[in-house]
Amino acid sequence: MERIRAAHRDVAEAHRRLDEAVARARLDGSTWAEIGAALGMSRQAAFKRFGKPKNPTTGETMSARTTDHLPALTEKFFTLVAEGDEEAAMGMLHHRTRKELPWPTIIEVWASVVGEYGELEGCDNTFVTTPKSTEPEGNLLGRINGKLLGIAIGVTTLRLEAGEIMGRVAFDKDEAVVGVLFLPEGATDIAF
Repeated sequence: MERIRAAHRDVAEAHRRLDEAVARARLDGSTWAEIGAALGMSRQAAFKRFGKPKNPTTGETMSARTTDHLPALTEKFFTLVAEGDEEAAMGMLHHRTRKELPWPTIIEVWASVVGEYGELEGCDNTFVTTPKSTEPEGNLLGRINGKLLGIAIGVTTLRLEAGEIMGRVAFDKDEAVVGVLFLPEGATDIAF
């Protein structure tokens, strides 16, 4: 167990050093594109991970929120849909999203998934990333660094009786669902 605790401390220290290195690079004039390239991610992903924008209405620095619990919320949402629990699933949606994405639409799409692949057996390889990405940002880096500004995307492999598909859920800053996608596994042409 001590080896696990030591490795966990090493990861925390590496994150601290990375945060400092990015802050220093910004002070030295590096662009978000350069920082993103060094980290193997887009400039927007780098900004969302490390940026310190100011709220235009308050002037206060906006802080990144933790995303460590979003994989569980992602799996919960898809499980609720698979169970046909309209009240609980719709309760996770942002109030405007409920109007744009009503339950009959969600359940109709889910019914077509079930008709093609069978019932949901579980979720695998769930992670959080930024819009348009199909892989964790920087792979292991994205799985370890659990902070993000703006929209967070929960991505999971929906394991069904006769195949697998990708499920994507977009969460706003208040953790309300603002988008849902069901895609073939390995899809790269995605809306978010």
